[in-house]
Amino acid sequence: MDELEMIRRKKMLELMKKAGMIEVKPREPKVVIEVITSPGCPYCPIAWAMAQELERKYEGVVARELSVATPEGRRKAIEHNIMGTPTILINNRVEFIGVPNFAEFERRVRELLSASRKP
Repeated sequence: MDELEMIRRKKMLELMKKAGMIEVKPREPKVVIEVITSPGCPYCPIAWAMAQELERKYEGVVARELSVATPEGRRKAIEHNIMGTPTILINNRVEFIGVPNFAEFERRVRELLSASRKP
């Protein structure tokens, strides 16, 4: 199949999806980042911005912010014995307490993404 044919097929598939002719199943995220925050925390917005950047940068990454001021955030904090914010969970595991070094945070996400691609 030549390059032009591949482009045609891709474009046709996009048009069919938009027209509702093909059902698109959402992909399950491979890496789920949860940033546990609290109101008034000066460092929480930094950690949350880092998580959002990784979500934008890598396909298969989903970032969520959970405030301890909400029932869900409080439940998650109790479940993981979280005593300080921000705390970053990746795939439901505490990975960082406080604002991590971005390179280290990104490296960890990339490790988990590559591990999820292996058969």
